[in-house]
Amino acid sequence: MNFRNPDQLLMPWSPRYTISAARAAEILNVSRQTVIRMCEAGSFMAYQVRPGVSGSPWRINRDSFEAYIRTIYEKNGIEQRF
Repeated sequence: MNFRNPDQLLMPWSPRYTISAARAAEILNVSRQTVIRMCEAGSFMAYQVRPGVSGSPWRINRDSFEAYIRTIYEKNGIEQRF
C-alpha cells in the first residue's frame, strides 16, 4: 500500500518542476537571502513550503525562473547560455 504525503496535495506545482532558493542563488550568483527577497517581491512564481514558519524553505517554479533569466538576457543584450 502506498501512502501519499499530505503536504503534496497543497503544493502549487510538482516538486519535480521546482528548484530550491539555494540552487537559484547559485545560478544567479547572488545570496540565498537575495533570492528569498525576490520570491517575496514576486519576481518569479514561488511558494514557501510552510508559510509563516521562520526559516521554511522556498520552492521556485522552474519555468517561471527560466523566463526571468531570459528577460535578464534580453534586457541586457546578452547571448543565452542555455
